[in-house]
Amino acid sequence: MEKVGLKYGLFTAAALIAYFLLMRLFGLVHIIELRFLNGLIMAVGIVLAIRAYKIRVNGMIGYFTGLGTGFITAVIATVIFASFMLLYIKAFDGKLLEMLTAQSLFGDRMQVTPGLVIFIVLMLEGVISGFMISFIAMQYFKRDDHKVPGSP
Repeated sequence: MEKVGLKYGLFTAAALIAYFLLMRLFGLVHIIELRFLNGLIMAVGIVLAIRAYKIRVNGMIGYFTGLGTGFITAVIATVIFASFMLLYIKAFDGKLLEMLTAQSLFGDRMQVTPGLVIFIVLMLEGVISGFMISFIAMQYFKRDDHKVPGSP
């Protein structure tokens, strides 16, 4: 479970970083609504991880094992992406920090420790959405026939 979560967490983090850099290249970082696609990238990574684990154990996946695989994938991807964003803002793009501060996305606490606040917000956002995506995905993966019990 941990190996699959690690592998797909790394792939998901790479996809999130590539998406951010692509947005940066085209000058779309200021459009906050495009961050929705981060959730879709996370969902694809988690579903692929759970599916890969299910194949690895010959279709006999336990509910909490699958949930754990998705959660590990989300945590690893989020830690790597949040760390990348923190390093990127500190080293290359202080203007992005100013833009986020100006839009008050992180509240008034930005004057205290902006980097830490960004890291914490990204971690919460990624881990919570990752857990929800894992929970939803396991509703599909928990049964081999993908049918509701008692239905024809």
